[in-house]
Amino acid sequence: MDTNDYILMCMERSKDLLHEYLKDLSLEEVCYQPSKVSNSISWIVWHTSRGFDRRISLLDGIEQLWMSEKWYEKYNLPASNKDLGIGHTTDDISKIKPSKVKDLINYYESINKKMIDFFNSKKSKDLNKKITETGNSQAHELMRMVTGTFQHWGQVNYIRGIIENRIWYTGNTKEKR
Repeated sequence: MDTNDYILMCMERSKDLLHEYLKDLSLEEVCYQPSKVSNSISWIVWHTSRGFDRRISLLDGIEQLWMSEKWYEKYNLPASNKDLGIGHTTDDISKIKPSKVKDLINYYESINKKMIDFFNSKKSKDLNKKITETGNSQAHELMRMVTGTFQHWGQVNYIRGIIENRIWYTGNTKEKR
């Protein structure tokens, strides 16, 4: 297995987890903030997707889907390819509300398709290539994409456990360990 196949496998698992973590949650639940200064599931998924969109756009040299597919309209947010949630205040976090829960999944899946297209191109092969905007190598950006996504999905999983007042584990309990 080469590096790109491994990354694709990780990101496929990420997509599956997102579906599982959002399954049967209402819009009210995904927008729930455990405290006044906590992130909501909606904000975390939006932030993770925005970072994913930006990163793949930088690697592939194309416009962010947030702009080209007008995802900002589904969130009733201004058209900005810069806002990724970094430095958001509590008020900003509470404004991240999609029209429906499915929009969280659909935006992420749209980016995932763009990522697969990137990995099917020659551009994906040069892991040492420097990304002008960040100064990082392509390998570093891909590592951040994978690790950041799983870190944030853990947060979503934790908040879901709070919402449902139970232990929340979606791992494969039948898997050999």
